[in-house]
Amino acid sequence: MSHRRLQAAAALAGILTVGACTKTNEVQPPVAWIVVTAAKAGAQAGEPIEFTYRFTPVEGAPALSDDLWVFVHVVSEAGMLLWTDDHRPPVPPSNWGAKPVEYRRTMFVPRLSYTGPVRVEAGLYAPDGGARVPLTGEARGNRAYLVASFTVLPASKSVFVAYGDGWHGAERAPEEPLREWRWSSGDARLSFWHPGGDATLWLELDQPVSAVGAQRVEVREGPTLLATLALEPGTRHVSEVPVRRGPGSASNVELDLHVEPTFVPAAVPSLVSQDRRELGTRVLNVYVALQ
Repeated sequence: MSHRRLQAAAALAGILTVGACTKTNEVQPPVAWIVVTAAKAGAQAGEPIEFTYRFTPVEGAPALSDDLWVFVHVVSEAGMLLWTDDHRPPVPPSNWGAKPVEYRRTMFVPRLSYTGPVRVEAGLYAPDGGARVPLTGEARGNRAYLVASFTVLPASKSVFVAYGDGWHGAERAPEEPLREWRWSSGDARLSFWHPGGDATLWLELDQPVSAVGAQRVEVREGPTLLATLALEPGTRHVSEVPVRRGPGSASNVELDLHVEPTFVPAAVPSLVSQDRRELGTRVLNVYVALQ
């Protein structure tokens, strides 16, 4: 497996790849404690679940390099790797001082057939070469540490979200068949049937093409502006958009996404692409939570 990278040229063919880390028997002292906490005990397919990551540097440990990433592997009870959520920590490791470094990150459970308990194993690694860094925690071997567990629940309360006008077809990376996304155009519609009461629309977006620059994404229901999202290139953006339903509201909810600026890959020299589609933002996950 190759580690997850964010590269503009690879973005259109499939980025965010998962890979194996280099094994090592080298004995080195740990550089930090790792603690990860799940916000809830279970989540169904497609549902977001938030984790709090906490790294506490060990006094006297050598300085860390900025190129270190956090690997996150979700594993079944039988030890099968189900999916990953490798990511660059928001605070560069070279800036980790004596105080703990803590941040939150939302993971979306892939839509897979597996249900049941899973464990989360994590650690630090260098994407170039895959070398892992020794930490202090419940070791699982090869410098991976058991940090959390939760249950993947049957999809009993999910709301089907339809992609309407303005969307391109679903895409996925061959290395990660569970990770799927869609590109929008400048204007694209999402719709779902709502049985009543307020809801929350969860959106996971990114713009992997740095040459495009920052984007503005508006979410509207008819003339009503529900949210304005600022999307920086190379950064994953997770948003919660409230969808209010009052007396007389239609059961079928139609939401429009407006993206500026858009781009055509064939017109971006750094991509060396023949793709002439108008692309807006890339939508990695959509989930509707009923209240």
